[in-house]
Amino acid sequence: MRLPGRFLSILLLTQSLSGCGLFDEPVTSSTCVSNCTVVTSSAATVGGKLAQSYVKGAQVWADKIVNGVGNLQWDAGEPLALSKDDGSYQLADTSGEFMLVTSGGQKQNSSGSWVDAAPMVAPAPEPGQTTTNVTPLTTLVAFEPALKEKLAAYGDWNADIASPSGVSGNLLRIAKTVETFSSTLSGGDSPVVSDFSANLKSLGKLATSLNSVSNDLASEAVLRTSASSAITAVVSDPALVSTPPTNAQQNALRNSVEQAVQGIAAAIPATDDVVVEDPTLLAKIEEVLDNASIDEAVSVKLIIGGANQPFAPVIEKITMILEGSTLNVSSEVGDDDLSGLTYDWFTSALTLDIIPTQSTAQILDFDGSDIKISLLVTDNANSVDIASCTWQTNPTTCNCLDGECN
Repeated sequence: MRLPGRFLSILLLTQSLSGCGLFDEPVTSSTCVSNCTVVTSSAATVGGKLAQSYVKGAQVWADKIVNGVGNLQWDAGEPLALSKDDGSYQLADTSGEFMLVTSGGQKQNSSGSWVDAAPMVAPAPEPGQTTTNVTPLTTLVAFEPALKEKLAAYGDWNADIASPSGVSGNLLRIAKTVETFSSTLSGGDSPVVSDFSANLKSLGKLATSLNSVSNDLASEAVLRTSASSAITAVVSDPALVSTPPTNAQQNALRNSVEQAVQGIAAAIPATDDVVVEDPTLLAKIEEVLDNASIDEAVSVKLIIGGANQPFAPVIEKITMILEGSTLNVSSEVGDDDLSGLTYDWFTSALTLDIIPTQSTAQILDFDGSDIKISLLVTDNANSVDIASCTWQTNPTTCNCLDGECN
């Protein structure tokens, strides 16, 4: 996965304001109303799950809030992590005002294949909150905090919607509508919205549309009408879609999302009873999307630093060698200025600490268990490359291309 001058599918988690909107229309700034409370956290660890299905390999960071708004891109110094295969993430040393942002990553479909996940956001944890999940529901709340109370009528809006324990049918129905809306605009070979920031702001349009109604949010009629209205709002906003689709294409988009929402409502009952997002349910949703001509996978791109830099760092190889009980890790990286590179190492094992030394790292007391090592390299222009390597045998060498190492 590579950011400028390469593009990277990315997803952002967002916001540390309670009672404030994330963005004003046209979703470019944030303004607090009289009852707004700013939640400021001291240095702490934040963790939870990224759940559509569980999303692995996504970048998760604490996006700093400046003047009431995050910039929806990772900046050097902001806590950053990669989500693990079970969707879990952990960010250390978060402090001040921030919002959580996810980017990229993959989720499993009903057949077990991995497909690109949609970007999501979430408010920063409130005092006393021990788990901060990032889901389509938290994305709605991040854009429209007033939805907290409305969604709470159906259960916990911060719930892990992919949990084998399940969540209420009402919440899951709303969450799948959000995912489908994102796929309608940002899926396929010719997405209407292909920019990362615009994709997230499009979800803000849906949140605004849902927040404007006083009826049952989980009803088929409300979800269908809200999604259709939000499609119109997105394609009519030049800040999100510079070249709007033709009237016929807009009608097709609205028809597709309405048909898909109708299918989702048929597959997921409007009930407070628990519904589990298992392969059988996923297969039904995939059939719904296929019939509506919607590509489930989402592909959105973000340019770090706002410019397309011609020379981004390229991670070419990651090597792991076990010497006694010490796992020595090294990397080979290409760039036009190797002296200006910064290396950030991560491990999938929460019980093991990785000791970084720029292009190399060590893990002490390694017992040979399954472990994935990830490396994020940043250059002076704030362009990045990220890649992961899984320990197999001694030694393990991973040759990398576009973040895929084997």
